[in-house]
Amino acid sequence: MSELNLAYAPGVMPAKWLNRFKDTHQEDTLHARPLPEGIDPLEELAAGRARVVLLRFPEDASPAGPGLHVIELYTERAGLCAPKDHEVEYYDEHAVIPAEDAVAWQRLDPVDYPPEVGGVAMMLEVVASGAGAVAPVPQPLARLHARKDVVWREVAGEPATKVGLAWLRVDPSLPDDAQPLALEANADPMLEEFIGVVRGRRAGSSRQPSVREREQDEAVQRRKDRAASQSAEAKAAHAAKLHPVRSEPAAKPVAQAAEGTEGTDDAAASSKRQGWAKAKQGHGTKGAKAAAKAAAKSARAKVKRPRRGTKGGGKGRGAR
Repeated sequence: MSELNLAYAPGVMPAKWLNRFKDTHQEDTLHARPLPEGIDPLEELAAGRARVVLLRFPEDASPAGPGLHVIELYTERAGLCAPKDHEVEYYDEHAVIPAEDAVAWQRLDPVDYPPEVGGVAMMLEVVASGAGAVAPVPQPLARLHARKDVVWREVAGEPATKVGLAWLRVDPSLPDDAQPLALEANADPMLEEFIGVVRGRRAGSSRQPSVREREQDEAVQRRKDRAASQSAEAKAAHAAKLHPVRSEPAAKPVAQAAEGTEGTDDAAASSKRQGWAKAKQGHGTKGAKAAAKAAAKSARAKVKRPRRGTKGGGKGRGAR
């Protein structure tokens, strides 16, 4: 079982990627933790406390560089937080306020509210106090620090922010002490699996390391099976060559043999019937009767009877 540590900036919502990863990698463990305000996600990477991070950065200032991979994921809606009774509340919550309508509004500068003095939460506390000022806050952070006495509206022209996925890049220009973490991170198959999930790859994509590994194992097994089959065929052919089997005469098909026997029986029965018919036909005529008498007479004539009085002829005339 493998593990992957993920850290993400406040207000970022990684639930859809986490759920998708867990659905397809139930045997692996993904540790995801939100970072408190003021903790730089890049510091977590550099210290090895996270292998991959979700961070927020200005739209035109990506932190990608020689030692850092960054995938830009989406742009956050930019707007202003204002007190409940401010005129911003008169705009529809789904509408975008024109930039010229917001030019005259007094604004607070987020730079004046660093994390050590309370950050965004403290800035919204000042907004809610009714001082009449508004504060530029991305929508996710406004939701994270939502208050009943503060409203948020999207305003055109406000500096937008982006959310991206970042991890260490292997680069020869990096210091030697930074290379081991980058090498270890890029050799981690779970990191590549999670990157694939965030990019939107399907579970069966051949670009996922787990799928590639499974396909390679299946290909190796197919080669082994094919080699075993070919070896068995070669052995059988060699054995047949050494010990040839004499071919037996082909047996007469059962149906054909039965057909021949039946034909012979039918011919004999037919001949017998014809003989009976001829005999019966000859028996009923006068010529046949005469012929039979003549044959019987001829047979008697051929039998030589001993003369009376001769030896072995019984009693002769002299004996009377």
